[in-house]
Amino acid sequence: MSYTLLRGLFVIRYPDLPRQGPEPDGDTVKFKPDTPALVEGLRRPSGTPPDINARGISVRLEAIDALETHFGETHQELGGADKARDRLLQLLGFTNVTFFEDHPNKVESADQDSMRGYVLSNGIDANGRMIGFVYPGDPAEPDGTDVFLDEAGVDQSANATLLTEGLAYPAFYATLPASLRTHLTTTSRAARTTGAGVWPDSKADPNGKAHVPDLDALQQLVMWPKLFRRIVPYLAAGATDFNGFDAWLRSDPVHRDDPLFLLDQGEYGNLHDVIEAAGQDIQLTVWPEDFIISPDPAPPGATIHP
Repeated sequence: MSYTLLRGLFVIRYPDLPRQGPEPDGDTVKFKPDTPALVEGLRRPSGTPPDINARGISVRLEAIDALETHFGETHQELGGADKARDRLLQLLGFTNVTFFEDHPNKVESADQDSMRGYVLSNGIDANGRMIGFVYPGDPAEPDGTDVFLDEAGVDQSANATLLTEGLAYPAFYATLPASLRTHLTTTSRAARTTGAGVWPDSKADPNGKAHVPDLDALQQLVMWPKLFRRIVPYLAAGATDFNGFDAWLRSDPVHRDDPLFLLDQGEYGNLHDVIEAAGQDIQLTVWPEDFIISPDPAPPGATIHP
């Protein structure tokens, strides 16, 4: 599959509105494209148009899921979450980045408010973000070039570096070409084998259950972020155990019970098929690189751009 090359600026602070600026994390960063029309022309698998304005668009890094520095009023284990965020900013060329003490997700100061870079993207997600692989600097190819992305090209991305260093979990959607998925699976498994990054502290995975008595305890744990993002609203609604979690997932097959393709079994399933939850214990029963997640479907009446 080819990707569209978009040149532009990665932006982490608005000099005129610093307290209202971007909130970069380990897998999302603001990008101001040189040619906004190229963003408008990207595929929209879910039918959602790009959420772009004069200040740019958020880029969600393809193939990875970093610990949440902020999710609603919650967060994941902040040591690992901040480490992924700081490493991503470093990889993109930012230096001496500090955050407001009273707004810890907004940049207070940095040597650079923006840096030249580029994105290789193949579409817009259901939240209007651009999905892609991100790189520092200016490429040799002109803006808008169709790029066939191979394994060597992926390895040069910040996405792959974060996986290599174990600072992010894999999260493979159906829009990721199979050859790149296979390559990045090897990358992530190697990081887990060597105990890099988050892996020594990872819970709620095939190596063991996580004990989650409440939201406060959840926020201290290291786990696959998509699972964390499902648990938060479940507990926030008043649940005190996971005995009803399976039924809660199944009740919303779009926003909770993501459709999956289970690679080991060669069949389709849903998120509930890879989770065991009872009492105050929960875990993924397979590693996240062993299934493919389907993008959210288009809303009724949406126009799908090919």
